[in-house]
Amino acid sequence: MLTRMRRQVLQGVALIEVLVAILVVSLGMLAMAGLLSTSIRFGKTSEFRSVATLLATDLADRMRSNFGSTAGAVYAQLTPTTLATGMPVAATCADINACTQAELAAVDVAEWQATLFRALPSGTGYVSANGDYTLFDVWVIWRETDADSAAATGVGNATNVAGKDGCPPKFSGTGSPRCMHFRVGL
Repeated sequence: MLTRMRRQVLQGVALIEVLVAILVVSLGMLAMAGLLSTSIRFGKTSEFRSVATLLATDLADRMRSNFGSTAGAVYAQLTPTTLATGMPVAATCADINACTQAELAAVDVAEWQATLFRALPSGTGYVSANGDYTLFDVWVIWRETDADSAAATGVGNATNVAGKDGCPPKFSGTGSPRCMHFRVGL
């Protein structure tokens, strides 16, 4: 009788050990699933930041190749207050072989806006300049696809707080915008 009770106690202990092991493994798997989703979210944010950097560099190169106050005034007119909702209107030169500085700047801005819209979710750009058009502030702005990731990744030059910490003045916070600011000297 004593061996029978001992055997039942040992079987009960083994069952409890198995249940605890299943609980520990389950918690580990849940943690790994959470880590995977966070990794994917940060990867997408990193991709958007890289694209924004490349596109800001593209506009800076366009500005440097079309330097002048006439062109600078056209570049500085790009001041939206909300995220893009559709493809921007294309601009053209009257004579493709003899574009003025202003016409070329308008084409540059239109092409840049179209590229922003295609490459980033609701992507748009904002440009401001000093008085002699030698120093420009360029913002690349897109819609953050996940509000949680916007709060979790508000580091560096990117932010999701409109009007503060990197977004241009008077830009609407509607739609969870993500802003990256660049300063371009010509």
